Amino acid sequence: MGPVRRRPGKLTVKSQTLAPRDWLLTETIRVREERAGRSVDDEAANALARTTSGGLAERLAARAGALPAATGIREDIDRLFGLMRNLVFLILLLAAVAGLVAARASIAQREVDILLAAATLLALPSLMLIAWMVLMWPGRHRGGSGSLAGHLLRRALGWLGPRLLPGEHAAEVTLAGSRALGTAFGRWLLGALAHAFWTVYLLSALAALALFFTLAQYDLTWGTTLLSDDQVVTLVGSLAAPPAWLGLVPQPQPEWILGGREGALAPEARALWARLLLSMVFVYGLLPRLVLLAGCSLLAWSKRNRLPLDTSRPGYLRLSSALRTNVARPMAHGTAPEARPPRQRSAPTATRGKPIAIGLELERRGWPPTLPGIETNSLGCANDRAGRRGVLAALDALPAPPPFLLVGCSMLRTPDSAHARFIDQAADRAATIPVLLLLDAGRLTERGDSLASRLADWQALAEQVGGVALPYEPDAPDAAALARLKRMSEGVYE
Repeated sequence: MGPVRRRPGKLTVKSQTLAPRDWLLTETIRVREERAGRSVDDEAANALARTTSGGLAERLAARAGALPAATGIREDIDRLFGLMRNLVFLILLLAAVAGLVAARASIAQREVDILLAAATLLALPSLMLIAWMVLMWPGRHRGGSGSLAGHLLRRALGWLGPRLLPGEHAAEVTLAGSRALGTAFGRWLLGALAHAFWTVYLLSALAALALFFTLAQYDLTWGTTLLSDDQVVTLVGSLAAPPAWLGLVPQPQPEWILGGREGALAPEARALWARLLLSMVFVYGLLPRLVLLAGCSLLAWSKRNRLPLDTSRPGYLRLSSALRTNVARPMAHGTAPEARPPRQRSAPTATRGKPIAIGLELERRGWPPTLPGIETNSLGCANDRAGRRGVLAALDALPAPPPFLLVGCSMLRTPDSAHARFIDQAADRAATIPVLLLLDAGRLTERGDSLASRLADWQALAEQVGGVALPYEPDAPDAAALARLKRMSEGVYE
């Protein structure tokens, strides 16, 4: 991470860049951990990250790639890229159809007003081009798309992704993808897509016009109600000057322009008027879009491997100390619990209601688990500072102590002093006994860690806060643990 310098009224953070897939993986891990608590943050992933050369962004990417969830997330990223390719194909197909329809509508009759046809074909692309330029201006310094279309596309991606992608991490991946579109790379990529749409639209319209003019006879004329003949001559001459300068049509003479008035068109002039219409569509519609498409594509290509990772986000800052290369043995989840004598808690004398269930930094979904014969009131998961404050406030508002406080803890994590403080505070607020429901024992064993050692750590923490620790596997419920919880819910404490 680059140095953070404080100035009066301003905070400057040096950003670091990653390739798109590494950026998406790293950002998805951050979003996932901030939503559901720290991921399986074993020391192996941190140790690998600390050996990675480069800044904090590279170490965060290395850590993300070493986590067990990385394989599934990479599969979801591949699916997201496939979805985006399909969406781009559909958008360009829609542009081709729209251009064909616009061309057909502009020459629906065999006698065509050339000025009206040119306005029909060029009005919408020109207005959208002006709107794009105006809306890009406010976003020039912040790296976003700078346009309403880009904002809507990011929102649409965030809404559609979880519904169209089947992967377990689809919601987090699509959120990270929508944020990637807010970078400078995303800004120019969205710009290239917008110009590609109108390029295909105008190419389709030009091809359709050329086909229609080749296979059928059209009389291209002009007529006016308010303008004088001299004004029309000036207007048409001005519009024809750039195409004539490019050698697409000869510079029209006033006599030739006047000869194209409604009812006065000479037969030999039909082809020239048709060429003028095609030339105007090319010069005023297609050519600017081709130039902008090339420019946006080159800018996007130049930034394709330089997506800035905002390492000032809380999720990254919490990891920065653990990933420092000069730290020999960093603690992934805070410091070890302070050594203190076990706390003695008295059983609540007058309980009311069901046991209260809270999850502590759980990455699993579906909390609380099903406890046969036992009903609980869940306050959700306390996975961050705001979540913990909300849980403590809810416990303060309880009218009477519950039979016990069920705290879901993952054995994939090593208990630390922060866990102990929160459980102690929560039990004090609820005025009851905390019961630590220890989950993920099977996953801990699969990972090769010592189940007995981790269980002893959690049991020691439970003694410190005056509670009990019960290992529990939702897929294979332990009858003895359920029986004990059942008795406690009925006010019988052992």
